[in-house]
Amino acid sequence: MTNPRQTEDLDDILSAFHQACDRPTQDQIDEWTRRYPKFADDICEYAVLLIEWSDRQRPSDDEPDELMLARGRSVALNALHDAEVAALARQPGEEAETFQEFLSTQNKSVPQLAREWDIARGVLADLMSGRMRPPVGERLVSAFVSRFNKTRDAFDRALQLALAAPSFGHAKADQTPTVVPRTYEEIIRTSGMSAERRRYWLGED
Repeated sequence: MTNPRQTEDLDDILSAFHQACDRPTQDQIDEWTRRYPKFADDICEYAVLLIEWSDRQRPSDDEPDELMLARGRSVALNALHDAEVAALARQPGEEAETFQEFLSTQNKSVPQLAREWDIARGVLADLMSGRMRPPVGERLVSAFVSRFNKTRDAFDRALQLALAAPSFGHAKADQTPTVVPRTYEEIIRTSGMSAERRRYWLGED
């Protein structure tokens, strides 16, 4: 049964969110979901509505096209995913482990695992170093869950830890090192693997 007080609290929070953020930005969504983690899903879903409503209220000479609307939805949906993964990392009980700790429990290295799964080691390196933007392909998730006897929640916690502290790639001496996460599909397609292996890890076979 719904708790009336909880509903009242949610209504107050969404009302305050609307007043503070007419058209929520990624930073604003992140801030509010961190402030009210138990209402993160509701805040992100409401943010989607606010963004779409704001875009549709623009003057006729600046009507949003489908690309603009899609980008607005993407901002909110990405924040929703981040909030869900962050909430998993905060849950009590199972202590969050890193991907490196997964491997250490079985004395495995990235090259060994890459050979075992017939996958480019760069794909695993990008995942474990926080350079792979979620969502991660289901076949790679399933491989980790099965190989290391972990739950999907444990995988998501490890992913959140990697994203929170990404490792820098090689940088030129005169440049500040930066991490630019790429999508799972982009990483697979540019991995140098054969077409057959690319199709397998993309779930296209």
